Amino acid sequence: MEGYAYILTHPGIPTVFYDHFYDWGDSIHDQIVKLMDIRRRQDINSRSSIRILEAQPNLYAAVLGESVCMKIGDGSWCPAGREWTLATSGHRYAVWQK
Repeated sequence: MEGYAYILTHPGIPTVFYDHFYDWGDSIHDQIVKLMDIRRRQDINSRSSIRILEAQPNLYAAVLGESVCMKIGDGSWCPAGREWTLATSGHRYAVWQK
């Protein structure tokens, strides 16, 4: 799911494997759908801006556009400011939105 948290929140044209979406059970399917919904609602596309905030062996954090913030890895981190609300999270990833 860390990989999907990355590709579904970052600029580009993401791809989701058929098996992961339909054959691996509801748990991973539902997590992918949440990330897709965030991407759609926040209008993340191939031209969205990105600002990397942390890049360390156990933590990667970035702001996409001005409305999505995400982190992957087991390092402790969350965005500063009350305008951010947790949109979804799972094992070693979290996504916030304004």
